[in-house]
Amino acid sequence: MKKEEFRNLLFQKLLILDGATGTQLQKLGYMHGVSTAEELNIKYPDRIREVHASYLSAGSDIIFSNTFGANKLKLAHYNLENKMEEIIERGVLIAKQEAGKTNSFVAGDISSLGSYLQPLGPISVDLAYENFRQQALLLKQAGVDLIVIETMTEIKELKAAILATKDVYSGPIMVQMTFSYDGASVTGTDILSFIAMAESLNVDAIGMNCSVGPGELLKLAKLMAENTNLPISFKPNAGMPQLINRETVFPGTKEEFVQVAIEAYKSGINMIGGCCGTTPEFISLLSKELKNKKPITRKSVNHHLLSTRTKAVDLNLLQKPIIIGERINPTGRKIFQAELSRNIFSLVKQEARVQANNGANILDVNMGVPGADETALMIQAVNEVQEIVNIPLSLDSSFTDALLNACKHCAGKPLINSVNGETEKLESILPIVKRYGASVIALTVDENGIPKTWQKRLEIAEKILSFADKYSISHEEIIFDYLTLSASSSAEQAFETLQAIKISKEKFPECKTVLGVSNVSFGLPSRQTINSTFLKMALKAGLDIAICNPGENWTIDDEYARTLLENKDPNAKSYISKYSNVQKTQVLDNTKLSAQDKLFNSIINGDKDYVIPFTDEVLKETNNPMFISNEIILKALNIVGEKFNSKEFFLPQVILSAEVAQLAFSHIKPLIKKNIHNKTAKVVMATVKGDAHDIGKNIVTAVLESFGFDVLDLGKNVEAETIIEKAKEFDADIIGLSALMTTTMIEMEKVIELKNISNLKAKVIIGGAPVTKLFAQSINAEGYSKDAIEAANLIKTLLN
Repeated sequence: MKKEEFRNLLFQKLLILDGATGTQLQKLGYMHGVSTAEELNIKYPDRIREVHASYLSAGSDIIFSNTFGANKLKLAHYNLENKMEEIIERGVLIAKQEAGKTNSFVAGDISSLGSYLQPLGPISVDLAYENFRQQALLLKQAGVDLIVIETMTEIKELKAAILATKDVYSGPIMVQMTFSYDGASVTGTDILSFIAMAESLNVDAIGMNCSVGPGELLKLAKLMAENTNLPISFKPNAGMPQLINRETVFPGTKEEFVQVAIEAYKSGINMIGGCCGTTPEFISLLSKELKNKKPITRKSVNHHLLSTRTKAVDLNLLQKPIIIGERINPTGRKIFQAELSRNIFSLVKQEARVQANNGANILDVNMGVPGADETALMIQAVNEVQEIVNIPLSLDSSFTDALLNACKHCAGKPLINSVNGETEKLESILPIVKRYGASVIALTVDENGIPKTWQKRLEIAEKILSFADKYSISHEEIIFDYLTLSASSSAEQAFETLQAIKISKEKFPECKTVLGVSNVSFGLPSRQTINSTFLKMALKAGLDIAICNPGENWTIDDEYARTLLENKDPNAKSYISKYSNVQKTQVLDNTKLSAQDKLFNSIINGDKDYVIPFTDEVLKETNNPMFISNEIILKALNIVGEKFNSKEFFLPQVILSAEVAQLAFSHIKPLIKKNIHNKTAKVVMATVKGDAHDIGKNIVTAVLESFGFDVLDLGKNVEAETIIEKAKEFDADIIGLSALMTTTMIEMEKVIELKNISNLKAKVIIGGAPVTKLFAQSINAEGYSKDAIEAANLIKTLLN
């Protein structure tokens, strides 16, 4: 049966399912001579044939094949694992032969492997998947009309079963969990968490069976009906079993059972049958009351769920901003990185608990440790975190393998952080989003980098949505990030970001928006003042989700920060003056200063207006361009570096000083080149392949040129081969490599390997936010620097 046929059938009429198989076999005394019910298929087929026939005679539209435990792990307990193929083939054949007599359908039955998956039990996700895949494939080959995965108590195992079944079977898939009185499975999964995971994997129907009696299960069925648009199956026990005179007795009557079934039907349930203790008599009475009735139409549900094993959150109902806790991230945190390098996760768990207590709705998990196995770390982190907090996870990596495995081990529906507008990324990440039913953060950046205008960012958003359509991903699962840039270097970009959010909400109302808020304050004092003010501005523009530290103060709304973010505070002077301990530079009367002091102060103060005239004055006095370079420009930049390290200066001031120094040096550079006794060091700068970030690299380039180095800037996203080729042509002394993502750092090692193969004399220095000295040593780079000033001094040291 095709999926569409199944859906049409459910729309036309209520379907009657069969009743219990195991307890009916026991009641009839048919379990003697076999070690497990599935063995009947090959040893005493007439016994199981009789049970199927009795339910079909009672009015069942669908019967379940006797393959409940026909997986290798379970059958191995009875030394029947080598009989699995025969057991499944014969079991389905018997059911089909009987069902064919009444034009009924056969559901190939799959259930638990008998042990929990790691970390709750001994079974790995991959082993579970393979066992389910084998069983589903054999059921398909045997010709079942649909597959039912039933009586599941552990959501992670159910997820593995669904994925394995979908990989080999294109027909309808129905999944059923079993719940206790409190509305949760024995491993803590509640109804909404079950719905979130099942819906995300696009099953064709969901439901519940076993555990409790009809009345108790009805309450849960009604709750399910209120929270999903999927067809629902309902197979309760005949009450809770009791031991009377050493016999197991189910106290519920068929009349009680049917009365509850009628209520379930009125609630919009689409398929009804029985589980333990129910008999053909139960199904017969059920058929008389409900068979072929038109299903009750339920009210449509519109939600956007993310989930863990024990909790689901509806993003449509949460108060804005929805908070994604950002603290499970080792970038720039030496102790954190050291722990993870030793496979210790105490800080991961501590950050998870603290952020949960501080009100985070989702937890971002980033395991980008230089030189480490990110895939292994992500798997471990996911397993650790989801067992100690009940908050959905945002899986943060650009490594396809790390994301795929993190999704595989995530016990619920996760958020993926992230994809972007690069075609290669879309084609590698979106299949993972589709396969695992995840939502995904979509960065509006592409092969050309971060667009400067909101219009271009929306164009990338449209491209991402077109690719989502290609992979049949609902637009509701796409959460756009219109990118937060640092106000210290790009204050004008705050408007572009906020405008992009505003227009996006109008153009793509089904898509939520997210920002990494703290990026906006990079390089500035009192960062939280800017972060909080920016968040308030973003919320007004329509922002839904903020990636931030939930433990910070988000009530601040500051006029100085707002003025900066509105691009009304050039170079952040007013803001820095207000919020740093920077002593205002005395306004000097330049008429009373020497030309050298004038040039020196111009560089420190970032004053471009008179730098060329001041430089000419010094040249006229000294006729020595090298003196200007070494004694004025470089010494002024050293002072700037000291002020930056002491937090007296911040990033905007460093950028301005570097630009002024560069102007002065460019003016004297032709004169320096005429000096045949002087050799200017040649530096090739590049951001490595896969990385579209170049702000840091551009700052380093400007400072290096200010220091007098001859710099060839190759730009961003540069192939290793291109870097080596250009270094050869340029006769470079130094190759400077930048990366802002842990996923692109590995390209640095490739450049070094190619350099060594090519026998280049150039020395390699590396830097960038996630890069460390330890990583530099591990890939045999000659140097590491944390900022532009340090890079210049490092080059001087290396060349000397």
